[in-house]
Amino acid sequence: MMPKARRRKQITYYQRQRRDKEQEASPVRRALVIAVAGAGGKSTYIRQQAEKLALEGKRVAVTTTTHIYNPCVEYGIRESRSGDETEPAAVVKGVAYFGRPQGMDGRSYMSTRGGAPESAQQGWKLGPVSPEAFREICGVYDIVFVEADGSRSMPAKIPLEGEPVLPPATDEVVVVMGRHAVGRLPQSVCQHYNAALFHTICMEGKVQDEGGSAKTAGAACHEEKANQKLADDGMLPEEPLTETQLLHLAEACYIRPLRVRFPWIRSSYYLSDMYRSGAARQVTDVTFILMASGFGRRYSEHENKLLSDLHGHPLYMHALAHMVQSAQQLQEYHVKVGIGVVTRYPEIMQKTADLGEESITYLENHMAEEGITSSIRIGTRKALADHAQLVVFFAADMPYLEGRLITRFVCDCICSGKPYGCMAVRNETERTVTTTVPGAFRLDRGRVADDLLALHGDRGAMRLIRQRPWDAYYFYTEESVLRDIDQKCDDVPFIG
Repeated sequence: MMPKARRRKQITYYQRQRRDKEQEASPVRRALVIAVAGAGGKSTYIRQQAEKLALEGKRVAVTTTTHIYNPCVEYGIRESRSGDETEPAAVVKGVAYFGRPQGMDGRSYMSTRGGAPESAQQGWKLGPVSPEAFREICGVYDIVFVEADGSRSMPAKIPLEGEPVLPPATDEVVVVMGRHAVGRLPQSVCQHYNAALFHTICMEGKVQDEGGSAKTAGAACHEEKANQKLADDGMLPEEPLTETQLLHLAEACYIRPLRVRFPWIRSSYYLSDMYRSGAARQVTDVTFILMASGFGRRYSEHENKLLSDLHGHPLYMHALAHMVQSAQQLQEYHVKVGIGVVTRYPEIMQKTADLGEESITYLENHMAEEGITSSIRIGTRKALADHAQLVVFFAADMPYLEGRLITRFVCDCICSGKPYGCMAVRNETERTVTTTVPGAFRLDRGRVADDLLALHGDRGAMRLIRQRPWDAYYFYTEESVLRDIDQKCDDVPFIG
């Protein structure tokens, strides 16, 4: 058997050969190639760094080995139609973007509760260029940023085999995790979440933080098997994520494996902080709209679903109580919240008036037969009259969405700086994303208010988000908190 020292030396030799072979494949290359992997915040990090370097006089290019949003669609500029991959698809603020336009089916990207998504092919994405084109790009530009991973906008990720997809002759890898995952349950904000693996990673990091020695491979394997059994039995604790856990996740799943496979590539960790970037976009006035005009025909032909008793209170009152709780919490962030209840039912109007709360008013809906968009238009007009910068729409038949989660959703939407926001659930088995209410819309951004007022029919405002997904913030959460009451046979647990 070969001695360990000799074996390590030989492995290093073969790794050096592999590095030299990759570099020889790019004889004209002179660019610094930086691959960006991980989860939420990669595109923002690339854009900020690229534009900063372009201002310093550097020739900067951006491309991908997976997919990125097409800047022509995102910024509304004319796209290059030459068909030459070495010609930039767009140049924005001195940064050249390269990639092959990809038709993208909205059905494959995300589905929307209560309606089929748009099926028209749209060129929302740019795909990777050919290896030959990439070498030519590296021969022209000083720095090339490559988005080498995808996370469907989730703030944390455990990569699958073959991820990230590094381009040839990569010089540096930056692993990004989103700080907006902190305080959230990992199963709702981590792509490809694995309870046993995640628990093992966090426990290993805890041992290292406390000054202990790293576990042996056998001990780690034994603990992972034990944790897997606990996960199968539903006995692993569910604790909110911390910044330290995100760091350990990046090191265990990205940085250490990459250093073993590519020891000549520098790797670093970046914690994306949208709270800091959103500080300049201050929002002081918000309007909550409770849409309580539905007919609930699937629930009963003779009984009003919204007025049906749920643990001693009408169904809609649970959602309204959570909204009031969130409005009180948002006062701590110097955000004033007004609440409007859009309804066609005299009982709900009377009950709202009897509350005696100055910040809560009812808005009568005379066009409820048209569908949900009548409530959206009425709510938008109230928000504009209140001079609100943000309007958030809620469904009255969703009693499990707690006030603390609403508060976090509103704060994240504000800090993201995006015109739209919605809640989303990731199905890891089917690899689909379902978006649903509540939906948040920045009325002080572009034509958002006009678009809301132009909606008609029984298809809600989620269609605006599907048309411009790059302008939306997706707040991932558990499916249980977004459950609605559609039928009497629905299982209704006690609400605390």
